[in-house]
Amino acid sequence: MRVIGRFSDWLDRLPLFWRFQIVGWLVFVVLSFPFKLIALSSVSYVVCMTLVREPLGVVMTMIMRKTYQRLGLFPGRPVRLAGWVLLICLVLGFLETRIWDIVNDTFFHFESKNPMVSFFYPRSLVYCSWSFLYFWIKDHLASRERLLALARAETAVREAELKMLRAQVSPHFLFNAFNTVLAGLDRNPEKLAPVVQSLADYFRYSLGSRHDMFVPVEEEFAAVVNYLTVEKARFRESLVVETYLDPAARQLMVPGVILQPLLENALKYGHQTSPTPLRISLRVEVSSAGSLVVEVSNSGHWVEEPSSRPRHDVGGSGLANLRRRLELLYPGNTVPAPRVVRRDDAVVVHLELPLSLATGEPAIS
Repeated sequence: MRVIGRFSDWLDRLPLFWRFQIVGWLVFVVLSFPFKLIALSSVSYVVCMTLVREPLGVVMTMIMRKTYQRLGLFPGRPVRLAGWVLLICLVLGFLETRIWDIVNDTFFHFESKNPMVSFFYPRSLVYCSWSFLYFWIKDHLASRERLLALARAETAVREAELKMLRAQVSPHFLFNAFNTVLAGLDRNPEKLAPVVQSLADYFRYSLGSRHDMFVPVEEEFAAVVNYLTVEKARFRESLVVETYLDPAARQLMVPGVILQPLLENALKYGHQTSPTPLRISLRVEVSSAGSLVVEVSNSGHWVEEPSSRPRHDVGGSGLANLRRRLELLYPGNTVPAPRVVRRDDAVVVHLELPLSLATGEPAIS
């Protein structure tokens, strides 16, 4: 067992071609030996022939490989490939048979009826089979490399787009926050400390998690509470906020900046349609059906997003942004998009993630 283990370790260190070459010829020797013994009825003859011809076969296949590389043969041109492979296999089969005849006549003196007929065609067939496996494995590995390169490229594009979509949130909020602070300097400077602290905590979280595609719900929730604190300071009595976080949902993982686009959307359109004060509610909980449920509601009514937006509105639609991010984060999974429930006096945006997705990162690389 120790010898087998050492051989396996040594084999693992070899290039892939040589691993296939060594293992393939060893398997061929083991499988072909009984058939040679049946055909030739002489153990000594079979052993001597195996000791000479199989190493010759390794050398011949190395010559074939170099020749194929020089000729630039590949499966994409099957007629040219088949013609060259057949010619090369016949030539090398004939050459190897002649070498064996010379070695046999010089050293072993075994007699065989018509050795050219007996061994020339089978060896040519062995080389043809080797060539088929060589090009099949080579093409298979090349296809895997192409798929892997494509997957890496798609992942890089997806991650770049995710970062771009996530980055769109902060500048708009930062602009409004600074305006709030500047306005407060003249009115109530003593009340600015909690606002500035919330702003600092929000951006500390944003900087600390900017490379994380997924974050715990409790961290994301705390960040949007700080966000709402700044918005509350901006709108004062004209904004009423209610928040709730289910303790069972605290440690679940969610895409970063998943809550703020929903709140931005509620604030933006709520101020356009709601009577004063605007009422915003945020609830994050685990449902009895086994899902992570996010609900953001605002007083007022639904406003359709225009097909084209003003040039200065760089943030775009928060819901459209969120839908795109979910599509990129969960490729191949059926993830419900944010669902809008329209009521007479309020709009509720409902987002539901199965716990199987909320508790683990989907594969995006």
